[in-house]
Amino acid sequence: MDLILNKEKFGIFLETAKVLNRHNIIPILFGSLGLNRVIGEFAKANDIDVLISDKLISQKWNDLIEIMKKLNFRLKDKKEHEFIKDSEIVAFGKESDLLNLSQINPDTLNISEINGVKFKELSAEQYLLCYQLMFRDKYRQEKRGKADREKIALIQKYLENKKYDRENLSQ
Repeated sequence: MDLILNKEKFGIFLETAKVLNRHNIIPILFGSLGLNRVIGEFAKANDIDVLISDKLISQKWNDLIEIMKKLNFRLKDKKEHEFIKDSEIVAFGKESDLLNLSQINPDTLNISEINGVKFKELSAEQYLLCYQLMFRDKYRQEKRGKADREKIALIQKYLENKKYDRENLSQ
């Protein structure tokens, strides 16, 4: 799906993914930016959330720092795995968090390709599951409760419309 509000952020993601691809890494586009791409734009994403192999974060962290430096990003927050360039933030998470949170195996995600850049994406159903499960966390409810409830409602509406469209096409 084409992005207008988030075109710049998605461009940064593609630039990052392209460099990661050169290191045989296919990242997962996650968070609000990924959700905007799947269900259509509903808001401007605050940052760019990317899931990568646990090994890259835990054992090859310095390699990731060097990769991001080549893209002119500097480390903003080591604990949160956040990098910043100008006001744009790229935050990395572990693929295993997706599996541990929602039982979604990263190896089963769809691989998308744009201009030779490969990345994985969740489906709307998978995003719904993730946001519903994340919403159970008390800290997340306090920090992002309203935004998460809105995203869950948007995903549910999207899925209902998609189901309605399929039912009408089959008639």
